[in-house]
Amino acid sequence: MALSSAQNLKNVTNGMTDAELEHACEAKFTGSAQWVYWTSDVYSFGKCFRSWTKYPKVLPLFVEADHGVGLASQLFPRDFESQTKVYFTWHLIKEQRYKNYFPKKKVIQIIHPWIPYRRLQGITRSERPQGTLVFFTHSTTAVKWEGHDTEEYFEQLRGLPDRFQPVVLCLHMHDIKAGLHKELRRHGFSIVTAGNSLSTDFVDRFYDLVKDYAYATSQTWGSQVAYCVELGVPYFFLGERPKLINLADKNLPMGEAPQYWDNFHEEYAKKAEELFRIPVDTVTDEQRVFVESILGFDSRLTRRQVSWILWREFFRNWRQWRAIF
Repeated sequence: MALSSAQNLKNVTNGMTDAELEHACEAKFTGSAQWVYWTSDVYSFGKCFRSWTKYPKVLPLFVEADHGVGLASQLFPRDFESQTKVYFTWHLIKEQRYKNYFPKKKVIQIIHPWIPYRRLQGITRSERPQGTLVFFTHSTTAVKWEGHDTEEYFEQLRGLPDRFQPVVLCLHMHDIKAGLHKELRRHGFSIVTAGNSLSTDFVDRFYDLVKDYAYATSQTWGSQVAYCVELGVPYFFLGERPKLINLADKNLPMGEAPQYWDNFHEEYAKKAEELFRIPVDTVTDEQRVFVESILGFDSRLTRRQVSWILWREFFRNWRQWRAIF
């Protein structure tokens, strides 16, 4: 049953209590199968792969995948060190760059597993979306951001025109575990979260959240931009781009990270800035084309072909079965 405008506004405005935020980020069910490579299971990727390809829920995935939806197209040290023979990417440029790079590993472009999952589940936007969801730039135990929590930024959020109100902050699991939600309460915004990123229900919680909002925003690019735009939620950048400081991530240089990793990244990042800096009331064709290009919409592989790859890798790794089962 469709929510009334008043009901939907109440759901959007109320947010979550500290206890609800913390509970959502506690350890959750991570699936029936053991994780072999975390990148193919985190953020409900494993659940979506299995739902889409009919691969059994109890069997592990012997493939790696992109961590999220990035503008950069390079692989990181952990990707080179991995023993897997297959690396799934949604980014066409990444497949092209590394297609013949590894003698025994294939970088293969497929459509992002969230997309067929969303379609199969019939997930769409609410009929009466309200307000703006702010994806607050998040840190981890290994990296932090500087310039993402200035008073000027929160003033910009408060100053958004009436059609963007109410404004609600969405925090990542890492920030809630660090207690940031309690510090941010003083700014007066409601706060929500999609919960634990290791949970099989993360994808469902994410879509249940964003579908109710009329707009979404952040200071810079993140995977959520692609997910929101593909769903039809207008997205825009607001505020200055913060600086990423690496504290302990071995995949990144120590200290302040460069704004662009290479020329490919610079091209995509500048295009994203051009497309999303000015708010729009409806997702534009150009925004959708850009997002679909990095979600793997142009992949030539079918569901059956991806399923065949998953099964092939399962049998190829038979020597690992004893340790897993």
